[in-house]
Amino acid sequence: MSRFGMSPKSPKIILTADETMMSKYRWGIFVGFSTCMPRGILPDWFYFSVWAPPVPRKNGRALYADFGLRIMEASLANVFGADEVAVVHPRDLKRVAGDRTEIIGIGGHDFLGINPPTSEFVDMLDTGPPYNRVKFFELLRNPVMREKIVVIGGKAAWQLADEEIMDRLNIDYVHLGEGEISVPEMFKAILEGEKLPRIIKGKEPAPDEIPNILGATIHGLVEIGRGCGRGCAFCTPNMQRLRYQSVAHIVRDVETNIKAGQRSICLHSEDVLRYGAKGIPPNEERVLELFRRVASVDGIKDIGTSHIALATAYHNPRLVEAVAEMCYSKVEDMNWLGAQTGIETGSARLIAKHMRGKVLPSPPERWREIVLQAFGILDDNNWICAATLINGLPDETTDDVIKSIELVEDLKKTSTLSLVVPMNFVSMRGSALDTEESFNIGKMTREHWQLMGECIDHDLRVVPRLLRMYRDNKGIKSWLLSFAATRMANALQKYVNKMRRGEPPTDRHEISKWLNPDIPDLRA
Repeated sequence: MSRFGMSPKSPKIILTADETMMSKYRWGIFVGFSTCMPRGILPDWFYFSVWAPPVPRKNGRALYADFGLRIMEASLANVFGADEVAVVHPRDLKRVAGDRTEIIGIGGHDFLGINPPTSEFVDMLDTGPPYNRVKFFELLRNPVMREKIVVIGGKAAWQLADEEIMDRLNIDYVHLGEGEISVPEMFKAILEGEKLPRIIKGKEPAPDEIPNILGATIHGLVEIGRGCGRGCAFCTPNMQRLRYQSVAHIVRDVETNIKAGQRSICLHSEDVLRYGAKGIPPNEERVLELFRRVASVDGIKDIGTSHIALATAYHNPRLVEAVAEMCYSKVEDMNWLGAQTGIETGSARLIAKHMRGKVLPSPPERWREIVLQAFGILDDNNWICAATLINGLPDETTDDVIKSIELVEDLKKTSTLSLVVPMNFVSMRGSALDTEESFNIGKMTREHWQLMGECIDHDLRVVPRLLRMYRDNKGIKSWLLSFAATRMANALQKYVNKMRRGEPPTDRHEISKWLNPDIPDLRA
């Protein structure tokens, strides 16, 4: 029987996620951030059919899925067998779950819609609850959930690690942290009737304990490493130990995607340019070997990267150039790269206080120079980024915000095509700042509005240019996206002008009523 053939029996274990996590995201993986938007901007039917349509499925099994679900699928299959584990879209749960099914595992990146950038989108736009929260609660309301043991895991599991919340949502267990070792142990104990704590902390696997994926991932995302090592206090990936997969392991995951039709691959780590490094300085030989091997895989159409660090680009311009040249020369019709990166602040004082490692091996005082020159290096090599910038970091002063405004103004003069994405600080459990208060619209000063206005003004000028490039590369099918984005940019400009003057875009000064989730009671 083929892996996705019809089975005469239902699987013991089903893995799923809400609909916002089980989409093929039209126009690219980073469109997935649109699932952080609040409801009320677009009709639901339009959003989930045009912007975020469901992944393709066969016989109830998802052909593409979130990388985290794929890793758990492979880890569980090693213990229970591939036929006993199925990754399923929420719309297919009733079809696939049967009498033999005992556990439904749910993964997610922002179950309650309180992480950045969801919290900021909801607070600013104030049109309704975020899609990710709405769809997560909708998933838990599925009658199948009442019949099975429900286990929550993934990056946002900390949001639900409260037994009162678990009781209200009919969640049996929450697993925190990495799961390659502890999730199979946990599920085996559950199936054998053992009594376990309801909240379980995972065990950290070594690279050779992380299995290869069995099925393709959404937009071909392939993990190349975990952890960061730069020590930013607001960040949770920094809490993971830095380690990398072998090139051979990565290539196998790339090949699994390409065999399933995912010819565009996104290499994922917190800084792709430091693949294989033992500290802050990159291992250029290993980075170039990685890209050479991936670019040489038969059938590959495009290579993307999830994250890079500006300090790495600044201190290693020849590496940036070499990676770009290798991709453009080896992959036909590929002429640009994209990634996320972090500016976070223009203040050297806040860099020194909260993220001293972000600038290494330079001192915090050189951060402004690093940011401006790094974007110049990236622009020269057609490497287009979306860079985050944080409002409301703990101990932030007016002078700190002004320094961020000045940095964004200087970036605008460079004509960079990279985006600057302003976000409000969110205190996330597991970070070094998890005891601090989150920042919201009710705390914003004139300077915060000015900073946000300068960022959005820059982005509104850049987005139409980026979409024209994308349209030229992708053909007429992307004309609608380009046209709609240009119209939206023109409509938003009047609000941006108010923000640049230090004025809020609306008369509302209190936080959105949708910002903090109202946890439904699903026990009845």
